[in-house]
Amino acid sequence: MKELQGPRTQLARLEKSIHSELGSLTAGAAPLVDEVRAGVVALFPEPGGTRLAPKEHEARHEKLVQTLDELEEVLEALQLAARSGRSGASPPRGGR
Repeated sequence: MKELQGPRTQLARLEKSIHSELGSLTAGAAPLVDEVRAGVVALFPEPGGTRLAPKEHEARHEKLVQTLDELEEVLEALQLAARSGRSGASPPRGGR
């Protein structure tokens, strides 16, 4: 009963990667990861679970894509902070 690349498996791998790379900065991405998890659960129910109506599925899918885009931006910013050794400091002076 091995799920090779199902959405839930991919999400679990993503969460593990985020935690291992960002450590304590993971909290900065947690709300978006929670939104992604809710979207995955709604769009890809467990076997025997209730599937969404086509229009609702489309709307949820669109929302999930938007949330993933936002998560990508947040993760990039957190990666920069982690690599520079800043754990939540504001951007350096000069707008960079």
